[in-house]
Amino acid sequence: MSIFGVGPVFVALSALYTAVALTLRALYPQVFTITCVPRWVLVTAGAVLLGIGVPFFFAALATLVRGFPQGKLFTSGVYATCRHPVYGAWVVFNVPGMVLLVGNSIGLLVPVAMYATLRVLVRKEERFLEDAFGDEYRAYRKRTPSVFPLLWRWRASTSKLRTGS
Repeated sequence: MSIFGVGPVFVALSALYTAVALTLRALYPQVFTITCVPRWVLVTAGAVLLGIGVPFFFAALATLVRGFPQGKLFTSGVYATCRHPVYGAWVVFNVPGMVLLVGNSIGLLVPVAMYATLRVLVRKEERFLEDAFGDEYRAYRKRTPSVFPLLWRWRASTSKLRTGS
């Protein structure tokens, strides 16, 4: 398994879903524009999601790039919050945040489709990790969600790293 995992296939399929949503929005803006919620609420919610998701994504990516060549299982930092934080950042925070910023109602289905796709694709990575790390990975999988992060663990894990606990 390369450092990219199932990422290239996941990105290609996600781009396809996004293209469909953007096309439908462009063809039928009166149908697929969120109008039932004030614009400022959408923008604020989108900005908050992106404010969490962008640093979350880069923290996961930095850990992956630094640690992958060492062949270690990552279980701290953002990897303490979910097993697949690179994907989780996009499915849970970044894509929904962008969708809310532009007020695209059909776009709200994109992260749902991304999540469904990811649940199927990520099995390959999960098998690889289980083969590579055995009981250590099985214990990590048991205590850590796959995609939806438990954000309080990020702060707690980072605090432990700083204090040396």
